[in-house]
Amino acid sequence: MISSKTNTIWVLDPTALPRDARGGVAPRLPSLRGRAIGFLWNSKPNGDILFAELEGSLRRDYAIASAVLASKERSSIGATEDLIAGLSSRVSAVIVGIGD
Repeated sequence: MISSKTNTIWVLDPTALPRDARGGVAPRLPSLRGRAIGFLWNSKPNGDILFAELEGSLRRDYAIASAVLASKERSSIGATEDLIAGLSSRVSAVIVGIGD
């Protein structure tokens, strides 16, 4: 962006700040049979279609008990702590994915 009054050029940096990812990966479940599985969608197009297909496969091949779909408000913003806590309190595992 150039300001014609001051002959100043503003350079904007669109990158996000680094996130603290010290939580690590949860241990692998011994089985998905009878468990509730969560899906966290970033709200981009076609992600819901991907998760519907994946849910069908998990029900057929791994006998999951139920599925809970949650979505972020916008794809460019991380999931809120409330969203993560609400989803994780209802399921045994969460699959995170994107669309497009």
